[in-house]
Amino acid sequence: MRMQDKFKISPELKEMFMRVLVCAVVIAVGFLAVNAFTQGRDGRRQIVDEDGASETALIEILSDIKGAGDVDVMVKYEDGGGVTGVIVTASGAGSVVVKNNLTNAVSAVFNIPASNVMVFEKENGGESNE
Repeated sequence: MRMQDKFKISPELKEMFMRVLVCAVVIAVGFLAVNAFTQGRDGRRQIVDEDGASETALIEILSDIKGAGDVDVMVKYEDGGGVTGVIVTASGAGSVVVKNNLTNAVSAVFNIPASNVMVFEKENGGESNE
Protein backbone atom coordinates (compact mmCIF):
# COMPACT_ATOMS: atom_id res chain seq x y z
CA MET A 1 0.00 0.00 0.00
CA ARG A 2 1.31 3.37 -1.01
CA MET A 3 1.68 6.27 1.42
CA GLN A 4 -0.82 8.42 -0.56
CA ASP A 5 -3.50 5.75 -0.22
CA LYS A 6 -3.20 5.85 3.57
CA PHE A 7 -4.06 9.56 3.68
CA LYS A 8 -6.91 9.65 1.14
CA ILE A 9 -10.10 11.13 2.50
CA SER A 10 -13.47 10.06 1.30
CA PRO A 11 -15.62 12.67 -0.54
CA GLU A 12 -18.27 12.44 2.22
CA LEU A 13 -15.67 13.25 4.87
CA LYS A 14 -14.37 16.20 2.81
CA GLU A 15 -17.89 17.58 2.42
CA MET A 16 -18.59 17.26 6.15
CA PHE A 17 -15.29 18.97 6.98
CA MET A 18 -16.12 21.89 4.66
CA ARG A 19 -19.58 22.30 6.24
CA VAL A 20 -18.09 22.38 9.74
CA LEU A 21 -15.47 24.90 8.60
CA VAL A 22 -18.10 27.17 6.99
CA CYS A 23 -20.27 27.00 10.13
CA ALA A 24 -17.29 27.91 12.34
CA VAL A 25 -16.47 30.93 10.17
CA VAL A 26 -20.10 32.12 10.20
CA ILE A 27 -20.28 31.77 14.00
CA ALA A 28 -16.99 33.66 14.45
CA VAL A 29 -18.19 36.52 12.24
CA GLY A 30 -21.45 36.62 14.21
CA PHE A 31 -19.62 36.91 17.53
CA LEU A 32 -17.41 39.69 16.15
CA ALA A 33 -20.45 41.59 14.86
CA VAL A 34 -22.25 41.33 18.19
CA ASN A 35 -19.14 42.51 20.03
CA ALA A 36 -18.64 45.46 17.68
CA PHE A 37 -22.23 46.65 18.01
CA THR A 38 -22.44 46.35 21.80
CA GLN A 39 -18.97 47.44 22.91
CA GLY A 40 -18.84 50.65 24.94
CA ARG A 41 -22.59 51.13 25.16
CA ASP A 42 -23.64 51.81 28.72
CA GLY A 43 -26.82 53.72 28.00
CA ARG A 44 -25.29 57.15 28.54
CA ARG A 45 -25.35 59.88 25.94
CA GLN A 46 -22.47 62.28 25.73
CA ILE A 47 -23.00 65.88 24.76
CA VAL A 48 -20.05 66.20 22.40
CA ASP A 49 -19.73 68.31 19.30
CA GLU A 50 -17.24 70.75 17.90
CA ASP A 51 -19.37 73.91 17.76
CA GLY A 52 -19.58 74.58 21.49
CA ALA A 53 -23.09 73.25 22.04
CA SER A 54 -21.79 70.78 24.63
CA GLU A 55 -20.44 73.63 26.73
CA THR A 56 -23.68 75.60 26.38
CA ALA A 57 -25.83 72.62 27.40
CA LEU A 58 -23.49 71.84 30.29
CA ILE A 59 -23.60 75.46 31.53
CA GLU A 60 -27.40 75.40 31.50
CA ILE A 61 -27.56 72.15 33.47
CA LEU A 62 -24.88 73.10 36.00
CA SER A 63 -26.46 76.51 36.59
CA ASP A 64 -29.63 74.71 37.69
CA ILE A 65 -27.79 73.00 40.55
CA LYS A 66 -28.79 74.61 43.84
CA GLY A 67 -26.20 77.15 44.94
CA ALA A 68 -24.07 76.96 41.77
CA GLY A 69 -24.94 80.45 40.56
CA ASP A 70 -23.15 81.79 37.49
CA VAL A 71 -21.27 78.95 35.74
CA ASP A 72 -18.71 78.74 32.93
CA VAL A 73 -17.07 75.58 31.57
CA MET A 74 -14.20 74.52 29.36
CA VAL A 75 -14.25 71.00 27.91
CA LYS A 76 -11.07 69.29 26.70
CA TYR A 77 -11.57 66.74 23.90
CA GLU A 78 -9.27 63.96 22.73
CA ASP A 79 -8.64 63.34 19.01
CA GLY A 80 -11.53 60.86 18.74
CA GLY A 81 -14.01 63.37 20.17
CA GLY A 82 -14.24 61.92 23.67
CA VAL A 83 -13.97 64.20 26.67
CA THR A 84 -10.75 63.98 28.67
CA GLY A 85 -11.22 66.80 31.16
CA VAL A 86 -13.45 69.67 32.23
CA ILE A 87 -12.83 72.92 34.09
CA VAL A 88 -15.81 74.57 35.78
CA THR A 89 -15.92 78.01 37.36
CA ALA A 90 -19.00 78.81 39.42
CA SER A 91 -19.86 81.64 41.75
CA GLY A 92 -21.16 79.15 44.33
CA ALA A 93 -18.19 76.79 44.16
CA GLY A 94 -16.84 78.18 47.46
CA SER A 95 -19.26 75.78 49.13
CA VAL A 96 -17.85 72.25 49.44
CA VAL A 97 -21.30 70.77 48.83
CA VAL A 98 -21.85 72.78 45.63
CA LYS A 99 -18.33 72.00 44.42
CA ASN A 100 -18.91 68.28 45.02
CA ASN A 101 -22.29 68.39 43.24
CA LEU A 102 -20.78 70.12 40.21
CA THR A 103 -17.90 67.65 40.06
CA ASN A 104 -20.23 64.65 40.29
CA ALA A 105 -22.58 66.05 37.64
CA VAL A 106 -19.80 66.64 35.10
CA SER A 107 -18.21 63.28 35.87
CA ALA A 108 -21.52 61.51 35.28
CA VAL A 109 -22.53 63.30 32.09
CA PHE A 110 -19.20 62.70 30.35
CA ASN A 111 -18.41 59.35 32.03
CA ILE A 112 -14.98 60.55 33.15
CA PRO A 113 -13.34 60.19 36.56
CA ALA A 114 -13.96 62.97 39.08
CA SER A 115 -10.21 63.56 39.11
CA ASN A 116 -10.54 64.85 35.51
CA VAL A 117 -13.02 67.54 36.62
CA MET A 118 -11.68 70.71 38.24
CA VAL A 119 -14.17 73.09 39.87
CA PHE A 120 -13.17 76.58 41.00
CA GLU A 121 -14.99 79.45 42.64
CA LYS A 122 -15.28 82.51 40.43
CA GLU A 123 -13.29 85.51 41.60
CA ASN A 124 -15.46 87.71 43.87
CA GLY A 125 -18.19 85.11 43.71
CA GLY A 126 -18.77 85.92 40.04
CA GLU A 127 -19.56 89.58 40.68
CA SER A 128 -17.97 92.30 38.64
CA ASN A 129 -15.53 94.80 40.21
CA GLU A 130 -17.22 97.79 38.54
